[in-house]
Amino acid sequence: MTDNSLHNELIGFDKGSFKASGIVDRPRNIADVMNNLSIRVQEEVRDQIIKADFQGNDNLLQSVSMPVTIFGSQFIATLYLTDYYDYINKGVTGIAEAGEKRKSGVNKGKAWQIKTPRSNTPYHFVNGPPVSAIKRYSLNKGLNPFAVRQSIAMQGIRASKFFDKAFDEITEGMIYANLLSDLRSAGQTALTEGIKNLFKKGGKK
Repeated sequence: MTDNSLHNELIGFDKGSFKASGIVDRPRNIADVMNNLSIRVQEEVRDQIIKADFQGNDNLLQSVSMPVTIFGSQFIATLYLTDYYDYINKGVTGIAEAGEKRKSGVNKGKAWQIKTPRSNTPYHFVNGPPVSAIKRYSLNKGLNPFAVRQSIAMQGIRASKFFDKAFDEITEGMIYANLLSDLRSAGQTALTEGIKNLFKKGGKK
């Protein structure tokens, strides 16, 4: 029967999955590395959502998670976001045409503001967002959720690029640099300690 002790020390755990708990300053194994990566990615995505400051971002903020799973020696980290995240990222074209004027309300006669040109996004409103997605935001602002929904449906949603910005930071910025640093730390430390422990176990009678 194969002794998996060295493998387990290099990996850091042999369970099916784990949740990130806090940044490990000096990663000792791959589990520590993945823990740090998960935390940093989630923080970056949430920061970009907050900076974008779009209507009803609470639901999107709460949906951000990145569990890490292990299958044998392979780690899989999956970033989860609510299913409409890309609408916020790329923007949505509204129902109103350029120059079309409002037919009712306090701004009757004024042209609808086109938030995102049709050439800039693959998404287009037919009926507008669900009221449930903007209800909390609307009530906090003292607005009628149905009126807000109508306004969004007509004008569309401006592209926030929050995910594009987060992705750049993750793949090319400090998160990527920290990942490389963590991998070096984990590789050196885990390998050294694992080999030492293997020799100790091998020397016992």
